[in-house]
Amino acid sequence: MGQCLSFCCFKHTASSQRQYPTVIEELCPQFSLADLKKSTNNFDEKQIIGSGSLGIVYKGSLRNSCVTECTVAIKRIYGITEKELKQFKNEIELLCQFRHPNLVTLLGFCDHRDEKNIVYEYMTNGSLRDVLYCSDMKKKPLTWKQRLNICIGVAKALHYLHTGLKRTIFHRDITPYKILLDSNMEAKLSDFRLSLTGPHYASKPPPKIITKDGFTGTYGYVAPEISQSNTLTEKSDIYSFGVVILEVVCKDKLKSVEKTQKHPVEEYIDPNIKGKIAPESWEVFIDITERCLNFDPNERPSMGEVEIQLELSLSLQEEADVRNTCDDYNLSSLTIIN
Repeated sequence: MGQCLSFCCFKHTASSQRQYPTVIEELCPQFSLADLKKSTNNFDEKQIIGSGSLGIVYKGSLRNSCVTECTVAIKRIYGITEKELKQFKNEIELLCQFRHPNLVTLLGFCDHRDEKNIVYEYMTNGSLRDVLYCSDMKKKPLTWKQRLNICIGVAKALHYLHTGLKRTIFHRDITPYKILLDSNMEAKLSDFRLSLTGPHYASKPPPKIITKDGFTGTYGYVAPEISQSNTLTEKSDIYSFGVVILEVVCKDKLKSVEKTQKHPVEEYIDPNIKGKIAPESWEVFIDITERCLNFDPNERPSMGEVEIQLELSLSLQEEADVRNTCDDYNLSSLTIIN
């Protein structure tokens, strides 16, 4: 899943060879603008599946190994500035080196003089934000176990970014928009254009970076140390993730983290799952969530611990479901004697 696929429209261009490091040329296919235009019916508006500050995302279709059609997502960036070019290159440089099932797969890019394009695997169910706030009555709301599975997937991705590489990768902008869902509702973290590479993850003391690019994160998700002193720590992503998993439970009832600090979180649980969460599962989940949201970065857990606790919460829910199923079966099989 994490490797670039082989497409028959793979091309190298002289301009890209001059601009990009060898690692990108070796690891990531390049597409011509003509190929991408053809795959999206000349970037037809009907093919638009999303948009962001860096560009518009289109659904396209490209041939895989010259045999079958492969559905892809293409982010189109045109009228590019020096700042956007830097973000474009950062996204490609990082994603082409990642190998993890819970990170979105980069399939290639197009470096054209007039515009830039990034090609990703297509995620059938869109973003977590789309699913949480979907008003389509035909689609069933996420179950509690589905929500836990999604949270676990993102936790695994962040654990990999924080400790699974030679150097720590700070994502810096974790929101429901950046979490994509495939056909099986498996989560994949995306958007690394603003991510930073830090010191070796095992370095002591823990890395702290004073960011100078003016980006401080998305309002409502950014960690206090960033908003107050523009200092990025190894625990900043964990705070943002804490906000996201709280939103997964509370949905639009969650107006701010401060509101849940004044009132019990249980008051804001999404009605679609309220009353369906095993108490023991909830206890573990809300404990690790609150620890992620600790004001002091040093008091927040590591992402590895977060992953373990979320998996425990899911395990406890599954055990409770088995018990309830057995109890229901035993009651239904009772013979009433007059």
